[in-house]
Amino acid sequence: MNAERLSASAPLTGRRLPFVLAALVTLANVAKPVTVDDTAYLLFARHISSHPTDPYGFTLFWWDRPEPAMEVLCPPVVPYWLAAGMTLFGEHVGLLKLWHFPFVLLLSWALNALLVRFARGVEGVALPVLMLSPAVLPALNLMLDVPALALALASVELFIRAAERGLGLAALAGCVAGLAMQTKYSAFVAPAVIAWYGMTHRRVLPAVCAVFAAVALFAGWELLLVAKYGRSHFAFHASSSGGGGLSAFVESKFALLAPLGGYLGCLAVGSGLLALSALRISRLWITGAAAVWCLGFGLLATLPRRCTVVPNLNLVSAYWQLSGLIWLMAGAGCLGVLLFRVRTGLGVRVNRGALFLAGWLLIELAAAIGLTPFPAARRVIGVSIVLGLVAAHALSRVCRLHPDRLPSRWVVGAGAGAGLLVAAIDTLDAYPEKLCAKEAALRVARARAEEPLSAGQVWYVGHWGFQYYCERAGMRPLIAQQTEARAGDYLVVPEYPPDDPFPRPYAGFDVRHPPEWVADDLGGITVDDLLSAKTVPNYYGGAGPVTGRDHPRLQVRVYRLRTDWVMP
Repeated sequence: MNAERLSASAPLTGRRLPFVLAALVTLANVAKPVTVDDTAYLLFARHISSHPTDPYGFTLFWWDRPEPAMEVLCPPVVPYWLAAGMTLFGEHVGLLKLWHFPFVLLLSWALNALLVRFARGVEGVALPVLMLSPAVLPALNLMLDVPALALALASVELFIRAAERGLGLAALAGCVAGLAMQTKYSAFVAPAVIAWYGMTHRRVLPAVCAVFAAVALFAGWELLLVAKYGRSHFAFHASSSGGGGLSAFVESKFALLAPLGGYLGCLAVGSGLLALSALRISRLWITGAAAVWCLGFGLLATLPRRCTVVPNLNLVSAYWQLSGLIWLMAGAGCLGVLLFRVRTGLGVRVNRGALFLAGWLLIELAAAIGLTPFPAARRVIGVSIVLGLVAAHALSRVCRLHPDRLPSRWVVGAGAGAGLLVAAIDTLDAYPEKLCAKEAALRVARARAEEPLSAGQVWYVGHWGFQYYCERAGMRPLIAQQTEARAGDYLVVPEYPPDDPFPRPYAGFDVRHPPEWVADDLGGITVDDLLSAKTVPNYYGGAGPVTGRDHPRLQVRVYRLRTDWVMP
């Protein structure tokens, strides 16, 4: 029966499944408003659409004050792509998200091609688990991570093909890797993986050609920036991220291990379940592990953040970190089984495919730790995907000998369903900024209608998606200790919950509300619901990918000034 399922899925996998999955991921992303760093990339794209030869020649408000564009981390590929979309059909967020479809399709194609190469026979199972995982589905947005991953994986697949065909295709693979690096600097793993494949498969000359092409394309762009602006975008941000010496650097990286493991516990759940299946563990145990993971996820989605059983123990972080450790151990077990094959009478033969995947996984782990300034889900996307390739490779070997070992649909559904759940929570949690900005604009409009003479400027305090929607409504950012708001002006100020070290929409400074004698309080705006789970901003940087909460999703308050005021 399972063999029939494998053969039946092959036509869909080869012809339609990558396209269907890419379309599903893209359409799911359309429903999500602008969130977190989307705002910066839209601001860059807006400028580039009008000044395509001057990508960093402007100033944008970011965090708590206007900054030179060169000093806001934003490599050029995605902003230029978004700018092309804006030129074609304007600044419509939904259409711009559809405009990301080629990146998603490229990712789906590259993943499918790599699975066919390393895990033939189980690609119909593994591809949906990886494409719909919490590492891809919630991470698309208008951000850099999924496009960079797509280009990086495509460059690796192209190079593997080039290794047997010639240097021309190897150079093309290198150029694609260079584009990946100029999409997000963490894609520096791409030329390293290409070089590793060249070493493991004795294709050194094509690897040198590809790496040279990647470096040349990357460096060529940076030299153009030096010629135009007097400095390199990459060099500026690489130099500004250092400091403190080697010991401080190493200490900071050790501090990242546990949080990054926690993110891996969520993002790699599908890969981990595939790895457990490949280890020939009893289906009852695998199903139990999936059920326990889903139960824990359900508790996180319903229990408040402060609900603890053991004092001083963060159950949320401990749960995610334990999950991540289990998935990594399962992946390591798969590599241990795969790496060496004992052949009767011939000794030990190294499995080159497994050796390549093992090195790739180590490269991704090293990059996740070494290039990470703070823990976030996007830091372990590559680790999660390559762990899935390792698990699928091991599973394909098992299924050739034991066709009945194909994972049950329930387990596969748990892996893909996790991504759908995290994406649904993230979409819900992205709406408060949009709703609060819209309601604040309506409240100001009503106040102006009641008092026509009070038509002053509207100022807002906040960041990320809140910044985007407030500015779209005509508001201007208020800078602490600098902006002098006039009598008759309006203020839209967030109300941060107590004891939250990273509140939304984070302003980058200590937010103060105007005293009673300075302003009339026009009331607060609260967005809340019964679901405890939240992903903003913690999925993008914080304590863990999904956590509970004990406060409303977002609260803001609207004021009308009686007298001039500067926020202290």
